[in-house]
Amino acid sequence: PKGVRYVVADVLGADSPVFSMPETAAEAEQMMIDGEKAMVSGESAQDAYSTVFAGLVRDADGTLYHCTAGKDRTGWASAALLTALGVPRETVMADYLASNEYRAEANAAALAAMPAEQAAVYKPMLDVRAAYLNSGFAEVEDAYGSFAGYEKKALGMDARELRRLKADLLVG
Repeated sequence: PKGVRYVVADVLGADSPVFSMPETAAEAEQMMIDGEKAMVSGESAQDAYSTVFAGLVRDADGTLYHCTAGKDRTGWASAALLTALGVPRETVMADYLASNEYRAEANAAALAAMPAEQAAVYKPMLDVRAAYLNSGFAEVEDAYGSFAGYEKKALGMDARELRRLKADLLVG
């Protein structure tokens, strides 16, 4: 649309743990957990998410962010945004896990097109799982001490910007 500013926020960067293909379902699950951690503390991810959050503050009248499947990189962005807005963790998790429902048909079709052994390895990469998001939140605690520390150090958000986000995005 006219007037739209297109911004690329490369969360993964060149050194992401998700660029190697796992050989087992357990390796795939661990790759997703490690990928979630990298989305919190990886340098490329910090740059990307600080860009996304700066855009949310700057363009309060409309911002769209997305990734290929809308569940991993976008999932962390949404979980971080909801958390910054003060949404309870249980609600954040329910929102995140809803991707399994919304993507169920497409995921089932993708898995059905693969040999069973390959599908078993690939399934953890199509899913969103509580363990994935929880590893991101654990990484926040480990790397930044708290979510407030993550907001400040990784996202570059100050109290004024957080108040603006809340004023722009929360109702009631």
